[in-house]
Formats: sequence, C-alpha cells, structure tokens
Amino acid sequence: MEKQLERAKKNADGAERLYKIGVLAKVEVEQRLLKVVRSESDLANMRVAQAKEAVAEQESRVASGENAKGELASAKATLAQLTEAAQIAAAKRERAELEFAEANVRRQQKLLKLGSAHKSDVDRAEEKLAELKAPKN
Repeated sequence: MEKQLERAKKNADGAERLYKIGVLAKVEVEQRLLKVVRSESDLANMRVAQAKEAVAEQESRVASGENAKGELASAKATLAQLTEAAQIAAAKRERAELEFAEANVRRQQKLLKLGSAHKSDVDRAEEKLAELKAPKN
C-alpha cells in the first residue's frame, strides 16, 4: 500500500510539468492527483485497522493476566491518533473527489457547447456530482 502511494506521488509530481509542455491533458493531471489522495486515505484506513488489531491483542493479553496495561494504553493512544488522521484523510478525499466532479461537469458542458461531447456525458457527470453531494446516511 505504501509503495502504491509512493508510485502515485511520483506520477503526480511529473504530471504538472508534462501538462505544461503539452504532453498530458489537464484531466489526466487531476486524475493523478486524485489517485494520490485516494491512496493516502486507503493507507490511513489500513493503519487504523492494524492499530485496532494491536489494541485487541493488548486487551487479550491484559485479560489473560499478562502485565501489559502500559502497552494497552499506548496502543489505544496510537489508535486514537491514527483514527483522527484517517478522518482527516477521508475528508480530504471527499473534498478532492467533489472538486474533480465539479471540474468534470464544467469540462463536459464546455465540450458539449463545442460539439465534442454528448448530452449523456454531461448527464453522467452531473449524476456523479449529485451522488457525491448527497448526504451520506
């Protein structure tokens, strides 16, 4: 997962330069940046899951009578920090996906005006944006 994040960061770093010299389209640059944000969020969630496993392991050690209360407290503190980091990453991901969807709607509308896109492309982009804006319950 960490290698995947590093690879995504490398791809995104070079993308802006490639866009400026005309090799990549703006949408490809945005997609690469979005992939970095998604990878960061996935990595944060994975770390939270690992921390939950560590807390469960420490709780079972305390329950079995091993003196691991200090380690349990440390594991719980780590879990709290990682959970907060995961929430921040999730909010960042949500914001990035929303911005990408809004840009895509604008892009599809411009292309439709120029005759390079279909109404269905605009509709699909608007549906995706509406999905992202819908309250999550």
